[in-house]
Amino acid sequence: MQNSSTSTKRLNLIQVFRGVASVLVLLAHGDLIFNQNLNQDFLFKIFTFGGSGVDFFFVLSGFIIFYVHKSDIGHRSKLKSFFFKRFTRIYPIYWVILTLKMSASFFFSYDLDANKRNLLEIIKAFLLFPQDREILSSSFLGVSWTLSFEIFFYLLFSLLIAFQPKFSFPIIIAWLLGTFGHFIGIFKIPQESLLLQFIFNPSNLEFALGCLAAYLLSRYKIGYGMAFISIGAFLYTLSAIDYYYNLTELSHVITFGIPSTLLVIGSVSLETSKKVNVPSLLIFIGNASYSIYLMHGFVINNITKIVFQIYPDITENLFILNIFGLIVSVIALIFGCAVYSFIEKPLLWAMKPKLATT
Repeated sequence: MQNSSTSTKRLNLIQVFRGVASVLVLLAHGDLIFNQNLNQDFLFKIFTFGGSGVDFFFVLSGFIIFYVHKSDIGHRSKLKSFFFKRFTRIYPIYWVILTLKMSASFFFSYDLDANKRNLLEIIKAFLLFPQDREILSSSFLGVSWTLSFEIFFYLLFSLLIAFQPKFSFPIIIAWLLGTFGHFIGIFKIPQESLLLQFIFNPSNLEFALGCLAAYLLSRYKIGYGMAFISIGAFLYTLSAIDYYYNLTELSHVITFGIPSTLLVIGSVSLETSKKVNVPSLLIFIGNASYSIYLMHGFVINNITKIVFQIYPDITENLFILNIFGLIVSVIALIFGCAVYSFIEKPLLWAMKPKLATT
């Protein structure tokens, strides 16, 4: 989701939203891990809606890919460059962190289930081929299921680059109709059909919403940026309340995907119409969002386990426990930023010379 085009304006608010999405997921997983390791809630479960950061990520990714690569559509010569950019953005740092996590599982008995996985499951994990989320959570990186959707979206978008619109558009439209039909219940896909469930998963519609936002913004001059942001933030807040109290059974595509789209449209409209001063710290967290996203679970899980072994009475005082949870969350955030600065960023820089030749 990195904006690497020199012909497009760098959108700092979009970068900030990437950071917001990663922090939301971090806080949601903080509560999940607290329940698993300490049998306690984190901050009274107010951040359980933070999983919606994934929905926000999907919309942002759809927007950025279309925004950056819209001029590549129909130009097959751009395909190699597209794949290389997407490959370097996703896989290198993911492989590093997955290898570290699996090594810790093997040498320190960190996760006994990980040592029981067969070679095919390991290969699938490294390639981000879709597989059961229970396997990913127990043995690999739990968040990697979302990266499988990301890779699938890249492959779909690559069809628009590889072929002329008269060939690629019918394929994409047919897939969208199938996915939307599955979403509204026109047809059902058996639960055991993991691959079909993945291909026509309603979450894929959030990438489409992001692409739609980028298309509209590229074709029309959309004003009222603050109005879009205000409405999007209001609806997102209502959806968070709805999620907390379990008031409705609406899909995340509606409750969080649509508000995320409005936030994207509003922020881009605002930033392209006037100068918006964005704190450099927030931009940096946005830059580090992928490393934060990959690393936070490992950090929170291990710190909570270690502290609980040393001081099991920490669960007796809810005030101290929640302060501890906030501290752990900040540590996970800082750790993710450090991984970005010292591992992910150097990896990306090392790839740049090769990128220039593609």
